[in-house]
Amino acid sequence: MTATAPAARAVPRARPPRPQRWLGGVALAGWAALLVLTVVGGHHAPGSWPGHVLGGTAMVAVMAPLVAPNVRYAVTRSAARARARVAAGVVAGWAVVWLAAAAVLGVGTWALTSWIGGVAALAVLTLLAVVWQSTALKRRSLARCDRRLAPPLDRRRAGRAARRFGVVLGRDCVLSCWPLMGLMAAAGHAVPVAAACVGVAWYERRRPHHDPATRETALLIAAVGATAAVATVLF
Repeated sequence: MTATAPAARAVPRARPPRPQRWLGGVALAGWAALLVLTVVGGHHAPGSWPGHVLGGTAMVAVMAPLVAPNVRYAVTRSAARARARVAAGVVAGWAVVWLAAAAVLGVGTWALTSWIGGVAALAVLTLLAVVWQSTALKRRSLARCDRRLAPPLDRRRAGRAARRFGVVLGRDCVLSCWPLMGLMAAAGHAVPVAAACVGVAWYERRRPHHDPATRETALLIAAVGATAAVATVLF
């Protein structure tokens, strides 16, 4: 009789690399800043420039995980010596565009609120965000937020390509979500409103491009804006 070969041991499956994990720390810092604004500063006045600067910067931070799939794809397809530069380049390009957009939206929100009042500004921005969900530019920009980059193998070229890619990605993200950012600014960057708006952005990025759940997200945005307006009146 021939000896039976021992059963092969199951080889544990290697965990997939997660080079984008640090974006979670960036988001946590952003949420902490928003919590300070909400709890310590209360519903800060939209005309408060320190609040707008901190709130706008924090909002960019909390949205950082939205580009985690883009960063992971680019990093895992880079040469090992270029991976840190690629990750930093993508995020930096994306963040620069968003920080500039946050500054413009902050000024615009301040001007609108000074002109028509806080509740009316919330109503206008909520309506704008709801209508924007159904526009062709919104749909195209949302689909382009799923762009991917395979950088060149050369380290310097990879860094430049990553930064350019990040800027383009930031542009598309701004075009997709700027009304949501305006709504958050009008709501004083309150954590509940910020969490709901970021949740909408997260959800729609994980929908099929041909079915972004426009009606569902529009209804949720309307509910968030209405709740923020009621809270402004009551508190």
